[in-house]
Amino acid sequence: MNNEKKKVIIVEGKNDELRVKQVLPGAHILKTNGNALTDEFLDLVRKLSVDHQIILLLDPDYNGEMIRKKVASVCHNAAHVFVKREDAISKNKRKIGVEHVSLDALKVALSEIKYYNYKNNFTIQDIYDLGLAGNEMSRQLRIKLCNRLGIGYVNAKQLVNRLNLFNYTIEEIRDML
Repeated sequence: MNNEKKKVIIVEGKNDELRVKQVLPGAHILKTNGNALTDEFLDLVRKLSVDHQIILLLDPDYNGEMIRKKVASVCHNAAHVFVKREDAISKNKRKIGVEHVSLDALKVALSEIKYYNYKNNFTIQDIYDLGLAGNEMSRQLRIKLCNRLGIGYVNAKQLVNRLNLFNYTIEEIRDML
């Protein structure tokens, strides 16, 4: 008997669902239909998470992050998939979303599932000490680090949170830099 939980991938909309189905034709998809998450939707996710592995695959933008936080708050064992912002930009450069990610980039992202395991290893001072905030090259350095870790680009304050969520150590990050 297979003990592996069935996977449910949460995306924002129908075009995201279609894109994921091109890579994983048999995938079970749940759409948020935007960022106004209802109590009923969050209840459904909570119930599904008992017997299913919930995987969050959301747009690398403000709304996607807000959805990620809301769903993760009711489903603490959710897994996370991040697509690079530059991979999610539409051809006309006006939109950002999972639906615009190439099939190859989406396959890579789906193979790099992240799990939260919160530890309090980092403070904002550590981010400054590592040069990831506070100087003119900090943003570029954060972009490179976030891409290398596959955790989605974030500002310095959110980087503290994300590094702690994925239980990275200061030594690991120092070695990468």
